[in-house]
Amino acid sequence: YAEKRVALVIGNSSYQNVTRLDNPRNDAGLMADTLGALGFTLVGGRAQLDLDKPAMDLAVQNFGRQVQGADVALFYYAGHGVQLAGENYLVPVDARVSSEPDLVNGSLRLVDVMATLEAIPSRVRIVILDACRNNPFPSLSDAGRGFAIVDAPTGSIVAYSKAPGTQ
Repeated sequence: YAEKRVALVIGNSSYQNVTRLDNPRNDAGLMADTLGALGFTLVGGRAQLDLDKPAMDLAVQNFGRQVQGADVALFYYAGHGVQLAGENYLVPVDARVSSEPDLVNGSLRLVDVMATLEAIPSRVRIVILDACRNNPFPSLSDAGRGFAIVDAPTGSIVAYSKAPGTQ
């Protein structure tokens, strides 16, 4: 019996309205290559690079469909991330944020990714957040440092590149 492994790998580097990041594209490419060599099916067939908000939403929807019946589900994100009021947001490359509603409506909520994972019967769920978490939006003075701790479903592993609440 071959174990079914599915991964969504996102690397956002080419931000249009905030600081561009050098590493996420490369990191996501390397992660996708490594996971592919380990027998993972990649959503979209490869790393998903420089996604705008509609593309991020679609990638997560496709991930939700493809992980049905998977033994292992893995989500990897590299790019800008922001915490606001205890909620973590993964920032698409087209984000234009000058207020809290802009961030909430224009970014991917990590809790939505976690809900997608919680809805599947996978034995193992892995989330890797390789995010730059210094707030890139000067107008969001209430944004917290780093990411908030994630309430992960049973059978989940959440890995951060830094401890929660740090950047």
